[in-house]
Amino acid sequence: MDYEDIFSRSWNAFKDNVAAFIVATIIVVFGSIFIVTIAPLFYGLTYMAVKGLRGEKVEINDVFEGFNRFVKSWVLLLVSVILIGIGYMLLVLPGLILSILLIYSFPLLVIKDYGAMDAIKESIDISKPNFVDSLVLFIIVAIISAIGGITYIVSLVTIPIITLALVAAAESYLGSEDNYTAEYTDVSDVDDGNE
Repeated sequence: MDYEDIFSRSWNAFKDNVAAFIVATIIVVFGSIFIVTIAPLFYGLTYMAVKGLRGEKVEINDVFEGFNRFVKSWVLLLVSVILIGIGYMLLVLPGLILSILLIYSFPLLVIKDYGAMDAIKESIDISKPNFVDSLVLFIIVAIISAIGGITYIVSLVTIPIITLALVAAAESYLGSEDNYTAEYTDVSDVDDGNE
């Protein structure tokens, strides 16, 4: 995995859409207070990351695209939290391993317009043979997240950078398999958002 390329692409996409990402992050942070909006808002931020990395114009209202995938975003979040939570109860290490194995699940949910279980399965399929690379990415993301936790202002940059990096990393693996070209389903074109 080319970490320099991943974070360089992430930073450039963030810079090109800085206002949209910062406002969207504020919406995600404050919107998550209501709990029910957590999953769709993070889906929306991931959707913005996919667009940004493809060089498309990112708009603030893209953060609400997750409400078109409300059910699947929540199914993924709940299943992931339950699996990782059980893993951490089993002496921490299994939870850590599951956190690494599921690191690409949310990006895959958006990039490939998967259902929750397919996103989880493919994340595991990608992470297992690339476990060390995924572990290093997990550590880098954890460090960036810790830096963002210092102040709210810093998190307005670190949250979108982490989201962009996870999408870029997932795309880097998908690009090397089956000639994947980072195409994704534009959720705004889909009528039924609760697949």
